[in-house]
Amino acid sequence: MNSNWKNIINGVLYSFRGGVYPDEHKSGTSGLHSVSLGIPETLVIPLRQHSGRAAEVLVKPGQHVLRNEPLTSPANDRQVPVHAPVSGTVTAITEAPIAHPGGLTEPCIILKSDPENSAEEYQNPSYPNYKEIPIDTLLDHIRNMGIAGLGGAGFPTEAKLRSSVKAQNCEVLIINGAECEPYITCDDRLMQEAPEDILRGIDILRYILKPRFTVIAVEDNKPEAIRSLENKISETGLKDIRVTAIPVKYPSGAARNLIRIITGIEIPYSARSTAYGVVVHNVSTAFSVGEAVLRGQPLTRRMVTVAGDALTSKMNAWVYLGTPVSYILSECGYRPPEIPRIIVGGPMMGFTIPHTQVPVIKTVNCIIAPDANEIKRTKPQVDCIRCGRCAHACPVRLVPYEIYDYCVNGEFKKASETGLRSCIECGCCSFVCPSAIRIVAAIRIARAEVKNEKLKEEKLKTARERFEAKKARIEAEEKARQERKAAALARIQAQKNSAAPKPAPAEAASPASQDSPALSAAEKARIAREKMAALRARKAATGNEAAPERPSEAAPARMENSASENTRPLSAADKVRIAREKMAALKAKKSENEASSGTASESPSGNSPENAAMAQESPTPAPVPEEKTASQENQPLSQADRIRIAKEKMAALKAARKAQEK
Repeated sequence: MNSNWKNIINGVLYSFRGGVYPDEHKSGTSGLHSVSLGIPETLVIPLRQHSGRAAEVLVKPGQHVLRNEPLTSPANDRQVPVHAPVSGTVTAITEAPIAHPGGLTEPCIILKSDPENSAEEYQNPSYPNYKEIPIDTLLDHIRNMGIAGLGGAGFPTEAKLRSSVKAQNCEVLIINGAECEPYITCDDRLMQEAPEDILRGIDILRYILKPRFTVIAVEDNKPEAIRSLENKISETGLKDIRVTAIPVKYPSGAARNLIRIITGIEIPYSARSTAYGVVVHNVSTAFSVGEAVLRGQPLTRRMVTVAGDALTSKMNAWVYLGTPVSYILSECGYRPPEIPRIIVGGPMMGFTIPHTQVPVIKTVNCIIAPDANEIKRTKPQVDCIRCGRCAHACPVRLVPYEIYDYCVNGEFKKASETGLRSCIECGCCSFVCPSAIRIVAAIRIARAEVKNEKLKEEKLKTARERFEAKKARIEAEEKARQERKAAALARIQAQKNSAAPKPAPAEAASPASQDSPALSAAEKARIAREKMAALRARKAATGNEAAPERPSEAAPARMENSASENTRPLSAADKVRIAREKMAALKAKKSENEASSGTASESPSGNSPENAAMAQESPTPAPVPEEKTASQENQPLSQADRIRIAKEKMAALKAARKAQEK
């Protein structure tokens, strides 16, 4: 930069390699004063009108908004909001076609205008005394006003300014007024009609960037614009600023080509111009910065060139963003030819839209409606003849036909290595190709595919990160649940231990309780038999064998003993066995009583009165249930079996009681 500084100050111009010289077609609109179109009934406002992602939506269907009210809110410096061009009601937020050669759709806000309340306006802040305001505040304000590059790229203006402010190395500020593409004259008319507003915007940029010198570059086919700017600079007395007329050559308006023309520096496509101390902004962008800072006016409209022989009236019109192309054509008296064709942008870098319902956005600077003979359709494509004209015309020093081959064969990686990302899509290669090969169209498709692949990779990466986060969260929740479960079990066990009865003293404990706290069923039966035998021996010793203890009196004692000894419920097999033992004990008692009384019958016939009386005194005991197999004993008794056994026990007790009473 230091070696070229004298040449920059003195206005020495350089040239760039390649380029073409197409017909200008500017005379039809360059001399026409700009007009303001009316407000359409419905506006379609895409959420993304800049290079980058769309900002967050602030409104909802059915909401009434005022003119200049923000509709979205940016989350970072690569996002800029959109504002309501007019007052109206949001009817929907849905997918709608946008200005794209493939007719793609994107999220859009559908706004129904309200002409009766058009005077109502949302009040945004303004900074007329901007030189007393911190630079960060101004940068945030420029972003919040939705300012993006109006030269066609749509790069957020605040992001470009902030990167240069951080570097603090701005040497030259170039204001791009070249407008090199055919048909387009909107920047030309803006420089002729509003030079003072443009210079105010440039002064704000100079205050933010602190450049050493400022150059307004205008092609020499715009003498009125050059004269208007020079007169206004002399009136305001601005220093270190100059209007430079550059030769007509396409694409001199490309940022890197313009830097080469003004400074002689060739910026590599792998670097940014801010790294070399040069910042380039479009003349319309400078005008919009002045409107935003001085008046608080967000970017809601722009000047658009409407040209073409299929129109009754051509014009440079101020158009609200979101206005459908069909509305603009109807205002210009569009007479569609036999095969209608509408081009958005210039004939070199523009594209044909599939229908006219697409809206005007921030990057649309021209609408062309040619008749059948004005812009002839491209002739049929044939094979490449390897002439090399595309390589000679390319201003980026690429080999377009090589990139084209990789693109049509789907070898996008090789196309990227060959310079796919460096292509500026100027159309010079397609313009000079004798085989009418659609080189730029193939490159655009390939770049879209590469972008889609990148988005897929980002989505996969995001999905993978979400899966890992979910897995970690589930593991953490399971671990916490296990810890809570273990803590709950520990509390329950502690409560059981505290509520358990304390063991009896060692002196009072019986040997049986010390040796075996819980007796088995067999041991309980053995103890019961021993008790019965001891009871019989005690009665025999006292001489009361003839008057045995009543079952009603013995039963409670046995029940008490059994209840005290049985700490656990008996199984069905144990219950049957105990019943049989009780019946056997009753029979043994009865036999002892008969032997002691001496009334046993000696008659073999058994028909004597004594036998009959004895038969009455000792009724036949209830039948003992048959022995069950091991598999049957393990099975629980049914309710009917329990009732039957209880009845048999009661009958046996009653018979024994009657025998004793007699």
